[in-house]
Amino acid sequence: MFLGRRGVKFILAAGALAIWVSPARADEDLPAAYLVAPFQNASPVKQLDWMSSALAVTVAEKLEALPALRPVYGPKVLDGFEKAFDPEEVARRAHDAGAKWVFSGEFARPDWKSDLKVRLYVVVEASDQVTEPTLRLVAEVGSVGERKNLIAQLDDNLLALLRKAEWPLDADALAQLARKPTRDLYAFTLYGRALDMFYGLGAPRDLKKAQKTLKRALNIDPKFAEAHRLLGLTWLDAGERAKASSQFSYALDLKPGYWSAQASLVRIYRESGNRARAVELCQKALEARPYDVEMRETLGELEWEGADLDAALADLIKVVAIEPRNLKARRTLALIYAARGETADLAAELERVQDLAPDDLDVKLDLGSAYLRMGRNDRAISAYEDVLKKQPKNIQALKLVGDCYRRQKLPEKAIVAYQRVRKLAPEDPRPYFLLGAAYEEAGDDTRAEAIFQDAQQFKRYLGEAWTNLGSIAYRRGDLATANWYLSRAVVRAPERPKAHYDYALVLDAKKERDRALGELKVAGDLDPSDAEIRYLAGVILLRQGRLDEAKTAFTEALKRKPDHADALHNLALLQDLERRYGGEHAATGAK
Repeated sequence: MFLGRRGVKFILAAGALAIWVSPARADEDLPAAYLVAPFQNASPVKQLDWMSSALAVTVAEKLEALPALRPVYGPKVLDGFEKAFDPEEVARRAHDAGAKWVFSGEFARPDWKSDLKVRLYVVVEASDQVTEPTLRLVAEVGSVGERKNLIAQLDDNLLALLRKAEWPLDADALAQLARKPTRDLYAFTLYGRALDMFYGLGAPRDLKKAQKTLKRALNIDPKFAEAHRLLGLTWLDAGERAKASSQFSYALDLKPGYWSAQASLVRIYRESGNRARAVELCQKALEARPYDVEMRETLGELEWEGADLDAALADLIKVVAIEPRNLKARRTLALIYAARGETADLAAELERVQDLAPDDLDVKLDLGSAYLRMGRNDRAISAYEDVLKKQPKNIQALKLVGDCYRRQKLPEKAIVAYQRVRKLAPEDPRPYFLLGAAYEEAGDDTRAEAIFQDAQQFKRYLGEAWTNLGSIAYRRGDLATANWYLSRAVVRAPERPKAHYDYALVLDAKKERDRALGELKVAGDLDPSDAEIRYLAGVILLRQGRLDEAKTAFTEALKRKPDHADALHNLALLQDLERRYGGEHAATGAK
C-alpha cells in the first residue's frame, strides 16, 4: 500500500491488473486520454528536485508516440502543478481535463544509486460513495541503477510499465520510447533545472535564468531537441516570436513530428497573421494524430477566422464530440451558427454554453436574442429576466424584455421596462421613442404625445419626433397640427417611409390627393415591400376615379401581403364593376 499526502491511499490492484480496462473506448475510435504529474522526490536531497519536472516531461513526450494514448495537456506539460505530488489536486485536474490515466513516479538516491519508480493511476470518477474524483494506483515498475544511466533506466521502467499494462506498441512507438533526449546527464540536469525555472516549481518563475540554463545545456549537447523546444517556449512567453520560431523549427528538424514544437509554431504563425501556414501545420499534425483535440480545435478556429464556415463547423463538432465541456469550442460553434443564420442550432449551442458558464450574462443576452428570432418570446423573456436578477440595471436586458412584451401585445409591461431604461439612460434618445410607441400601442395617445414632445430635445431625431407627433394629431382629427409636424418631418427625415406615409394621409384628408400620391411614391421607393403604401395609393386613386391605376395598386398590395382583407375587398369590387359597367362608374363601396 502506498500512502500519499493528506492521507489519501492508492491501492495496487491484485492479480495482474485485475481492474484494467481497454485503453481505447469501444464506442468510438478514440485513444484514452492521459495526464502526467510531477515525480516525487522521496529523498531529503533537495539538489535532486530538478528530476521532478525532467522525468515527468520526458515521460509525457515519449508517451505521445503511442497510438493508444492521447495527451490532454498543451505545450506546457506541467503548467499549474504543485512541486509535490498532491493526489487530490492531480485527480481534480485529470478529471477536468478529461484524462482517464495519470502517469507519475518517484525517485531517490540511496548510496549514490538511482532508485526510480514509474507509476500509472486510473482516475476514478465521483459516485454516490465518493464525492470527488480520486486516483487508484494500478501499476508500478521500479529499479535501482547507476546515476549515470538515469535516462536509460527511465526508458526501461516506462517500457516495462506499458507492457505490464498491455498497451499495444508498434515499431515506431518502440523507437520513440527508446530515443534518448540527450546522452549527457549534466545537460539533462540543466534541462530539469530550467523546467523548474520555467514552471515556477519550488521558486518564483524566472524566464531569463531558464534561458541562460538552457543555453548551457545546448552548449553541452547542441542536438538536444527538447531543450531547444523549451527555450522556444521561454522566448514565446517573453514576447520574442522570431527567436521562439527559430528554436521550434530547429527542434522539429532534430525530432521530426515533434508535436509540442508543431503546436507552438502553429500559435506563432496564427498570431503573426500567417493563417495559411498555421492551417498547413495543423493539417499535417492531424494526419499523424487525428485524435489531437487541441490541434483540431485550433484548426477549427483558424477556419472560422478565414470564413471557411463549413470546414470550421465540421472540425469543431468533432472537438465537442470528444470534449463536450469544451467551452471555447462551443462559443466558436455558436458564432458559426449565428453567421450561417441557423437560429435553432445557435440557440441549442448557446444553451450548452450557458450550462457551462452560468454566470456569463452576455451568453444569456445572446440566447434571448436567438429565442426572439425563433418566435419563442417566453423563453427570451426568461433569459433576459435571469440577467436582470443579477444586474437589475442592465439597460440592454431591460430594453430587450420590453421589446418582447410588445411582441406579446403587452404594452403595459413594456412601458414599465422602457421607463426604467429612460431613467437609467436619460441622455439616450432610444428609450423615449420606444416608450412613446408602447403608450401608443396601449391606446394612451396623451402620454405618448408627452414623451414625443420631450424627445424633441434630441435635435438629431427631430424628424422622428415630429413624425410621431403628427401621427397622434392626425388620429385626434387636428389636421392643422398634423400638417405642421409632418410637412417638416418629411424634410427633416426624408429617408423615413412612415413620415411620407402619414403626411400622405393628412394631404388626402385635405383633398390634396396628387400631393398625397407623390408622398406615397417616395415612401414606396424607400420601402418597396410595404403593402400599406400601395394600398393607400389605391384608395386615393379610387377616390380620384382612376380605376385602372387603383386596380393595379391593390394588386401590388396583395403581392406584398396576400391576405390584405381591404385590398382584396376593393379589388373584388373593381372587378365586379368592370364586369357590370365596363369600369366606367366609381366604386362607392370601396374601403
